[in-house]
Amino acid sequence: MQFRTLGLALVALAMTACSDSSKTQNFTDTLRFATFHVDMAYDEAGGYDRLLNEVRATGSDASPRLQSIAAMIQQDYQGGRPDVLLLTGISVDVRDTDTASDAIIRNFQENYLSKAQEAGLAGLSYPHIYVAATNSGQRFDEDIDVSGDGLVFPPEDRNGYGHYHGQNSFVLLSQYPLDVDGVRTFRDFNWRDVNGASKPSLGGGNVLGDEAWDALSIMDTNFVDLSLLLPDGRRVSLLLTQFESPMPRDLSERPRQRNRDQLQFLTDYINEWDEGKYLRDDKGQPGGVAGNRPFVIMGRLQSDEDTAHFTVPYLDLDSYRWDSGNMRKLLSSYQIVSDGAINQDAPSSQGGMLYGQEVESGHTFAEIWTSMLGLRQDYVIPQRDLRIVERGVFWPAVGENGFEWFYDEQGQPEPALGHLGRLTWIDIDFGQSG
Repeated sequence: MQFRTLGLALVALAMTACSDSSKTQNFTDTLRFATFHVDMAYDEAGGYDRLLNEVRATGSDASPRLQSIAAMIQQDYQGGRPDVLLLTGISVDVRDTDTASDAIIRNFQENYLSKAQEAGLAGLSYPHIYVAATNSGQRFDEDIDVSGDGLVFPPEDRNGYGHYHGQNSFVLLSQYPLDVDGVRTFRDFNWRDVNGASKPSLGGGNVLGDEAWDALSIMDTNFVDLSLLLPDGRRVSLLLTQFESPMPRDLSERPRQRNRDQLQFLTDYINEWDEGKYLRDDKGQPGGVAGNRPFVIMGRLQSDEDTAHFTVPYLDLDSYRWDSGNMRKLLSSYQIVSDGAINQDAPSSQGGMLYGQEVESGHTFAEIWTSMLGLRQDYVIPQRDLRIVERGVFWPAVGENGFEWFYDEQGQPEPALGHLGRLTWIDIDFGQSG
């Protein structure tokens, strides 16, 4: 009788445990992950205050450009209303405690994103937010002449390009909880310590000085590994970043070489068992991505695997060269593809393909472009065990829903809207994912 009573008690205990569906029931929903470069980082000394005034503005004083950005996120035509959204190209205020203020994103969400921007759209709010601290505009402990011009002034002579600390960063918005306490960041990892890194040329036969080479971090903003917590207890590592643009600012090769080595860092990080053991996060923890959970790379990587190598001139921006080799290495990682087909899961758009025909680019796959500069700059890349069921780039062709956020009445790109980037997204089915 005692054994039977104990058995019934154990069954009852098991049934009680199973009743907590938030922990034990398999999560089978499809979630949308998106990256959107919003150009909310003004390249000027007063850029943060300017942006803060814009996100605080309401009514007739509201910024048309920010209204347009919010509308693109709110739309449900193609890739809108993502469950997990990374905004890149956004300014933050980095405090003395080395944390970033949420003032910009909090006001943007309250005054723009949560309010329907057009008839037929609905407001959108995210309960979970992560604001990344950044190296952009960060001063060194001592004055260092990074640019090699004999002077020490922002924006060049900083750990990352910037007129002030916080000029360029990124923010994650999520409908699902985030393990902020367990986040890994890589602001401090030295550029010189990345596999294969070498001093960049400054032009005129000069190279970066020893003092700058010893001080510069590989990240001009940040690299963040943050866990997304699913309702059934599973975790997904979100690998978040915004890399240096290879666009030259002077005769120096610094931007292009830093971007190349950042891509090497990321490749090593996801290939932890092979190349990533030398990496150390800001707390001193060694190694790359966790091997017991899937990951999603989200961010503006600023490069493309296509061997065309040159961007499309746009407005006052000249064409420039990028280095496709390390991007091809990243996209060929065993962690991402299983059959060697690099672009088979790349998000694409009809608008990008038509734009490629218009500018007569030599790029092989204009449909995967995410920028008016004629390359794939923005990425959402899942680990290969995650099941993609849909993907795209929100780049409507003229006449399609949402085209008015990009083009004027004559069908020409509207520079006043300031959208060089395009929202890039994938849908992952967690009912079919490992």
